[in-house]
Amino acid sequence: MNFKSIQLRQLRHNEFIQYNKNFLEILTGYDLETLKVKVQSDSFASLLSAMTALYMPDRGSEITKLLEEDDARRDKAINGIQAVVEGFCNHFDAEYVMAAAVLLNSLGKYGSRIAKQNYQGETAIIDSILQEWKNESVLINALSKLSLTDWANELETANAKFNTDYLDRVKEDAEQSDIKIIDIRNQMIESYRVLTARIEAFATISDDQTYSTIINQVNSVIPKYNAVVDARKPKKEEKETTEEEAVSEASSHES
Repeated sequence: MNFKSIQLRQLRHNEFIQYNKNFLEILTGYDLETLKVKVQSDSFASLLSAMTALYMPDRGSEITKLLEEDDARRDKAINGIQAVVEGFCNHFDAEYVMAAAVLLNSLGKYGSRIAKQNYQGETAIIDSILQEWKNESVLINALSKLSLTDWANELETANAKFNTDYLDRVKEDAEQSDIKIIDIRNQMIESYRVLTARIEAFATISDDQTYSTIINQVNSVIPKYNAVVDARKPKKEEKETTEEEAVSEASSHES
């Protein structure tokens, strides 16, 4: 009795991890020591843990938590400034309205969702805004008029701190193992083949029906993952239609 063929190399990382978790969950429901596949199963489980750790990095890093706090701090600053500037646009004093309009125009060049940008994008945008506010007298005066100078300084401090901590995180990541996820995938595929081949061999020579039970259970899962891969492939009819359209288009160009 044999395991069904599964398109492991065509599975996406998350699908690959989930299939192998399913496979391992089936195996660990049995006494692997008695079945004489524990060594191979442990090796496979170790690789699966390594790949999962690479694909889903631990969010518990102290620097990661610090970055989230830094990002929230600068978000509050930029959102607060935007809200105040928009409020002053409705002020009864024309001078305040003019100052607000100048700042709103400066902010408007970067869109209304600055705090929703990705980490690097938000850092760059805030840097650009602050450079304008520090170097253009009309903007310096507008900040002063609306009493936003301290708030702008807070934004600069928060953004600079975020950038420093972000670079520390980049350094931390660079110092981690440089084993690429694809390398572990390849090792896992080989480990999977060794393990399944061993189970198939025992299913053939042993009277223990557990091996066949394991194979049947895994075989009930495999088609679900193959179907996911097949669903991404272009259908034959669509492929033929595309080829016909290409030939037709080429003929029209020739004529």
